[in-house]
Amino acid sequence: MNVNSVEVRLLVLIALLFGSGAAALTYQVLWLRLLALVFGVTVYAATAVLASFMAGLALGSALAGRLADRVRSPLRWFGLVEIGIGGLAFATQWLFAAATPMYIHLQAWLPHGLLAQSALRFIGSFMVLLGPTTLMGMTLPLALKAAVGPATHSGRRISVLYAANTAGAVAGALMAGFYLVGTLGIATSFR
Repeated sequence: MNVNSVEVRLLVLIALLFGSGAAALTYQVLWLRLLALVFGVTVYAATAVLASFMAGLALGSALAGRLADRVRSPLRWFGLVEIGIGGLAFATQWLFAAATPMYIHLQAWLPHGLLAQSALRFIGSFMVLLGPTTLMGMTLPLALKAAVGPATHSGRRISVLYAANTAGAVAGALMAGFYLVGTLGIATSFR
């Protein structure tokens, strides 16, 4: 790979990771709003979203760390993972709606009280969000594997990609929190 193709590849990966970070945090804000409707209290909704988000990132990163070394085209896998994230994130609003009858049925078997009710809601929410968040955790290791070329400057490339992903996350959180939800609503924002 010559220097120009490495630079072009790095620019493409910067753009992809910026967009990936923006989408991930947009979804996180939307999930927080959805779960506020499920839990009725934002603290429990935030806990469920953050716990599943961090667990999924850790699990996905661990899986992709092993996968990235075995695949021939980590950038292709990155694209497939992003498609999976979009599909699963889009489906979360319907998965939460589908879980409601199950929650109502199981609620009759639980002892009355906030702890048992909240635990059931948390477990259900966690399971719905674990799929897309695990895929989100896979994106950075796959992109980093695609970016690492010659050993010189690989640390700089990785830090630039990580910064792009973080900057995208900030942009996504701001866009979702201050524009999308208020202007388009939760359901439309998922599209």
